[in-house]
Amino acid sequence: RVTAFVSIMRGGDRHCTFCIVPATRGRERSRPIAEIIEEVERLVAEGVREVTLLGQIVTSYGRTSIRKQQGQSAFVQLLEAVHAVPGLERIRFTSPHPRGFGDDLVAAYRGLPRLCEHAHLPVQSGANRILQRMKRGYTREWYLQIVEKLRAARPGMAITTDVIVGFPGETDADFAETAALMEQIGFDQAYIFKYSPRQDTPAAAMAGQVPETVREERNQILLQIINAQLL
Repeated sequence: RVTAFVSIMRGGDRHCTFCIVPATRGRERSRPIAEIIEEVERLVAEGVREVTLLGQIVTSYGRTSIRKQQGQSAFVQLLEAVHAVPGLERIRFTSPHPRGFGDDLVAAYRGLPRLCEHAHLPVQSGANRILQRMKRGYTREWYLQIVEKLRAARPGMAITTDVIVGFPGETDADFAETAALMEQIGFDQAYIFKYSPRQDTPAAAMAGQVPETVREERNQILLQIINAQLL
């Protein structure tokens, strides 16, 4: 193998209103850094040259169990430790949350050359009202600042995202804000999903469920935007 996946944590503590994962996988549990490094070293000895660090919200790694050091989050401390493994050539990670992209992680893109120049930033919606209903914990404006910082830190940075269309209560105006955000940023790729209710999630019981025909129409519009940008 040339590439391998390394799980660094289990579970998740962020309760987005559309997500069932915290109820099915439990609270966040992070592996010790030393244990992860041992696994990476073993993989490199077997010929692996690229690892992808995995977590439900990978940027929350060690948030409650590992102290910050010199302003660095536990996740950035882990990135630096993995980066120091001899023979490893590339590091990726998925799936993060935009709130995890603090200044220390932005600086890691600048200072760790083996950290691939790619950031997956799941925006989900470009409308602040919908982001609040989703309980995403950030605004459209804050998200745009993160994209700007990342592109300044690493020339050629690829930015990818996830988007949900037709979330309960999404109006034409809300959707227009999402479409405008996609055109403004110019993502390198986007995974676009039509909202689908998950049993026992808060969103499933929200008023204003969007008809399937509208969800499909909005889905197609965003696909046209991203496809035009990739040409």
